[in-house]
Amino acid sequence: MRTFAFCGLILFTFIMSACSNTTPSGNDPWDYSSSLTTSSSSFSSSTSTSSSSSSSSGVSSSSLVSSSSEVESSSSSVSGAADSLALTWVTIPAGSWTRGTTDITQGLFAITQTEITQADYFAVLDTLPVQKLYGDSLPVANVSWFDAVRFCNALSKMLKMDTAYTYSSIGPGGVLLGIQANYTSESVRLPTEAEWEYAIRAGTTTEYYWGTATAITYAQYASSAGYINVASKKPNAWNLYDMAGNVSEWCSDWYSAYDAVAELSNPTGPTKTTLKRVYRGGSWNTTAPSLASNARESALPELAADTRGFRVVHFLPYE
Repeated sequence: MRTFAFCGLILFTFIMSACSNTTPSGNDPWDYSSSLTTSSSSFSSSTSTSSSSSSSSGVSSSSLVSSSSEVESSSSSVSGAADSLALTWVTIPAGSWTRGTTDITQGLFAITQTEITQADYFAVLDTLPVQKLYGDSLPVANVSWFDAVRFCNALSKMLKMDTAYTYSSIGPGGVLLGIQANYTSESVRLPTEAEWEYAIRAGTTTEYYWGTATAITYAQYASSAGYINVASKKPNAWNLYDMAGNVSEWCSDWYSAYDAVAELSNPTGPTKTTLKRVYRGGSWNTTAPSLASNARESALPELAADTRGFRVVHFLPYE
């Protein structure tokens, strides 16, 4: 198994004009259908560590182990022409979990500690959709699945990685036609539904990852006021914030009923069987059942809502 870690504060310089295949084709500023060759020399490390590298929930900045109780977190920074993007990644250990009667084996990946914020989104795409509430530390909402995919591809290019998503053309309303996801490239993308549920559970098997504790201390829900700053509530055991509530989160998969199989390894969801994509986690205006670790919802990928946002994963190919 390949090991992976972001060490301390990682500085990436985004110089699109100096890299081959980094300029979108044609006149469309969001055409990221071409791939960018990964360069290992684009990563530089320092000895700084994230302030969130440990918590009372057992998060440790020590070496990653394949255990449901220990993970590693680190920060990375991307500097653009005018904006700076700082993300904290949590490395999720390889392991297994059970979905119904299916045993699922999950490989190593890293996921952002919080939902993508409005500041993050603007730093990468230099635009922001209309928001119910505005603030740098508020989660970005009112984004379609296609908007989230564009963010992933743009961030991959910033980090000088391959892009996970390719498409043939752009249709009306920004719909990406012929969209395909590459789950074997080193890239930034949306989490698969299995990765997302593995991450929210963080080794738990209870209906909610906080067990019988008070839900409102972990999740922003059942509110008419809207979403709140990310990381305002308590995290789960892997130091991930707002996996339940605040804004629900797009996953990469098409929505479909689960296959009744005994075992799966790194599932990426069905081939296109419906017109909808999965989103998970419940939001600021949902009731408690939507916060359950196994609760599923779906929507047309072109539809945006002020209850939906996303977080992203950084992925090393499964072995």
